[in-house]
Amino acid sequence: MTTAAQPQTGNRIAAGPLAEPPSGRSLLPARAYTGTPEFEAEQHLVFATGWVWAGYAHWLAVPGAVHPVTVAGQPLLLVRDEQDRIRVFHNSCRHRGMTLTEEPTVVRKRIQCAYHCWSFALDGTLCAAPYYGRSKGSAVDPELGERLRLLPVAAQVWAGLVFVNLAATETDPEVCAAEFTAQLRPLLDRWSHIDFDRLHLVEERRFDIEANWKLVVENFLDFYHLPFIHPQVGPVAASLDIDDLVLRPDIVGGSYPRGAVGKADKTERRLPWLGDVPADRTERQDIFCVFPNALLFLEADWFQVIGFDPLAPDRTVEHMAVFVDRTAAAAEYTATRTQLARALFAVNEQDLPILRRLQAGRHSPAADATNLVAAWDQITALFQQRVADRAGYR
Repeated sequence: MTTAAQPQTGNRIAAGPLAEPPSGRSLLPARAYTGTPEFEAEQHLVFATGWVWAGYAHWLAVPGAVHPVTVAGQPLLLVRDEQDRIRVFHNSCRHRGMTLTEEPTVVRKRIQCAYHCWSFALDGTLCAAPYYGRSKGSAVDPELGERLRLLPVAAQVWAGLVFVNLAATETDPEVCAAEFTAQLRPLLDRWSHIDFDRLHLVEERRFDIEANWKLVVENFLDFYHLPFIHPQVGPVAASLDIDDLVLRPDIVGGSYPRGAVGKADKTERRLPWLGDVPADRTERQDIFCVFPNALLFLEADWFQVIGFDPLAPDRTVEHMAVFVDRTAAAAEYTATRTQLARALFAVNEQDLPILRRLQAGRHSPAADATNLVAAWDQITALFQQRVADRAGYR
């Protein structure tokens, strides 16, 4: 197995953490994919204990944009403030706890609760509370406005993605940035040649998946199925030419050294590179899961993200977005952008019936006797081990 510190061989090495699994069986029980108690435990132990994907910056296109999301079962608000900074708050009024909005909206300077018309500035400060003192025009003094401000959530934005950490006790942006950067450092170093500030959204689509969130990740990291389910991406030989990569326990995946040319062309012409791409990386495809719910796919000229929300043991909602360099937003690339997005979304759509059937199969008693294969499933095993460690499966 290739790691961040080892030279890449261009070959899948059938050794490592899966060399001697117990009876070769999956490291997670079938109930981990079907049970409501297990799902609820994962919400708390996996999604509420570290940095997780929560949304896209492009959902907040202008100052005053407010976008409600749910992370680990908790309602949150993504907000772009008047200084163009993205903030995240708990979506709960400080009076009686009602959610402030359940639909994306754009406000003029204040977010208002419909129950008693308390309103909050875009930085979370309580601005108005009508008749707070049972008299007309009762003002909110600065001390009260600060004490009853919306509760902030630690948040960071990278590559157009919004991440939150519900377990963080410190929400200061500089402190959060240092912590988040340290966690993502191996990936930032690997992709240091990419200018993510130049990203331009081509298209985003929502997919409602009839499967457990872990199956979504495992399928994304499963390179074995590609020639059988996605024949347009190339023959079996293409899947054999891959490096397993473990940048850290929370960043695992693989890389095709020649993937951009070893598979069928997605577009008739090249798009502009996403930055100053070295010659030895123009043909490379990188595929990573940033645990638990950000699935990233990078080539030299495009970037694909699947961020997802686990809603139930058998339901996951994906938000899949395709990005290119901003120079590729020019009219001359319109057909190429459309062709690229259509090809990438088509690959994702091919997985939908597979995921549904994987979920259905988890209800069989035989699902507790499924076997991982050392030659192919090492990254899947590492992902399952990470889930097992965090959620307490034994």
